[in-house]
Amino acid sequence: MSDLGDVTDMLRAFELVNSIKLEVRMSLTTPLMPVHLVITVVAHPKGVEIGEVPPLASVSVNCSVLNVTSLGAALTHAMYALDFRLALNELSSSGNPKA
Repeated sequence: MSDLGDVTDMLRAFELVNSIKLEVRMSLTTPLMPVHLVITVVAHPKGVEIGEVPPLASVSVNCSVLNVTSLGAALTHAMYALDFRLALNELSSSGNPKA
């Protein structure tokens, strides 16, 4: 996944499947050396302006730890982590699920 269109499609599909609004942030671990890229993805309720209500879930991934070679691969990993966090939050808010 190296094309901007592929990344855009992946993020949009994630929003549609999960009925959320995504926020993607990238930052650097400065002033630490060596500098690493950190990607933070935040899931917000659909139909609400970002910042009006608390987010549904968020995760941050340090790209140097992921052992990936492209930004698309790092974003894919972050989306999997966010999906897992959303599922955990959904399970915990629904009480004890019956086996």
